[in-house]
Amino acid sequence: MQLCLWPAREIARWTYHNYPGLLMGETWAFVGLAMLLQALSGLVGILLMRKCLPEADGHLRWPPGRSYTGAAVLIGLAMGLTMLFADYWPQIMSQTAPRAGYDTDLSGASGWLAIMMATGLAEETIFRGLLVGMLVVLIPGRIRFLSVDLPVAAFVVGLLFAVAHYHSFLVDPLHLAIAQQLYAFVWCLIYVWLMERSGSLLAPIIAHGIGNATEVGLVILMMKTWG
Repeated sequence: MQLCLWPAREIARWTYHNYPGLLMGETWAFVGLAMLLQALSGLVGILLMRKCLPEADGHLRWPPGRSYTGAAVLIGLAMGLTMLFADYWPQIMSQTAPRAGYDTDLSGASGWLAIMMATGLAEETIFRGLLVGMLVVLIPGRIRFLSVDLPVAAFVVGLLFAVAHYHSFLVDPLHLAIAQQLYAFVWCLIYVWLMERSGSLLAPIIAHGIGNATEVGLVILMMKTWG
């Protein structure tokens, strides 16, 4: 996981500090470059996985049957609203502008929304395509409870996906950081469900992007309205 995430992030950070003109000095452009590099590292990882573990499935294909894109859109919207309330309920209750660091002008806000819509390209490629695809083979078995029927790998990667958001413990109040760990774990299970049902990464990529863009878009609106 870190071999895909950390080098890409650090290369983007180095570029941002040493060649700011390439990224127009914009934070959203830095985030976008980091995600692009992470997506590329995830794709390379899946290609290597196919060579070393031919039975692993990275789900890099167009959906062979039902795409589940409609379900992905609805799930993404629900995720965005859930994250918004979990992350910013004090500001919502007090109608106070969040200090989220997003740009509220048209250009900056559009950049953030575009980047958020693309987050699934990076994180779904790494966490669902590569890690779940690999661990389904290395850690066989499924967990069945009521209507839940998912591979053990989904729960393992869910924990990794939550841990990948550890930075929230450094910058956010404890209750918000814990909430982020919990919903990141749950989101991972839902993304794996979408991937298995559709046979493709497309649906989880859509859900992931819409969820993040919904939250960020509403946060920018709160900043603009209450700032």
